[in-house]
Amino acid sequence: MNTQLRPGVTRRLAGFTLVEIMVTMVLRSVIVLGLMAMFNQTQRAFRAGMAQTDQLEGGRMFSDFFRQDLQQITPTGQTNGLNFFAEIPNYTPAQMTLPASSHPRTNIFQDIFFMTRQNQYWSGIGYFVRTNLSYFGNVSPVGTLYRFQTNRHVVDFAGNGYVLFQAYQNETNPAYFSKVLDGVVEFHVRCYDDKGLFITNGSPVSTNQFVSITNSLLIAPGEVEFYGFSNNVTPAFVELEVGVLEPAVLKRLKSLPTAVLQSSFLASHAGNIQVFRQRIAIRNVDPSAYPQP
Repeated sequence: MNTQLRPGVTRRLAGFTLVEIMVTMVLRSVIVLGLMAMFNQTQRAFRAGMAQTDQLEGGRMFSDFFRQDLQQITPTGQTNGLNFFAEIPNYTPAQMTLPASSHPRTNIFQDIFFMTRQNQYWSGIGYFVRTNLSYFGNVSPVGTLYRFQTNRHVVDFAGNGYVLFQAYQNETNPAYFSKVLDGVVEFHVRCYDDKGLFITNGSPVSTNQFVSITNSLLIAPGEVEFYGFSNNVTPAFVELEVGVLEPAVLKRLKSLPTAVLQSSFLASHAGNIQVFRQRIAIRNVDPSAYPQP
């Protein structure tokens, strides 16, 4: 733009050319896009951190809760009673590939039941993982952990030590189950004797007539498929292992229509599972139940 100062003399005013304006707009767009990408990445990291925090908190809370229950196991002293029971139900355990390993990991679910006593009442407490609210529901690679409890006065319990275990096995009303934890991919225990040795069929205590143990040969080699302790026998230590899937990954898994697809999806997401393990000392162990050297 030209402005005339006096006849015959002009001066060009300062301004931006079209190219300069376009370059400026491009630079501003790049900066805005960069800030948006950084914001989205920060938001994604924040959400992942919150999900992991919730997952860890849920696992820790259950581990503490289970420890408080389990360490109160009390021998019933009845030959027809069942002090402690753990069994791998009739299902196909899921396998998953571990990072930097050629050996697959086998996730195991167990049904667990044990007896405790407080004052004049016996309590039968059971834990199990299912994919629906029915006790006899199907078991897929990922399920929900439930808790069951029933009580009897010592008078009603005397001479019928299986009554609480039978109530646990036969109950099908979802109203009697408490939902404990979602996204569970592994839930099992290992029993140890008073010397801290893993109890299997072949351990010294397995010769006790009030102990029944079945080693797992097909479902999960190296593990125990069935534990049953009665009379005055209980484990001296119980080691709990529970694996929990991240909520976001669990949501994606649940969208898959079949257990086969879910297993395939889960097999490649070992990094999205938090595993909690602890060994719990049983307070009311009867030392005479274990062979002495």
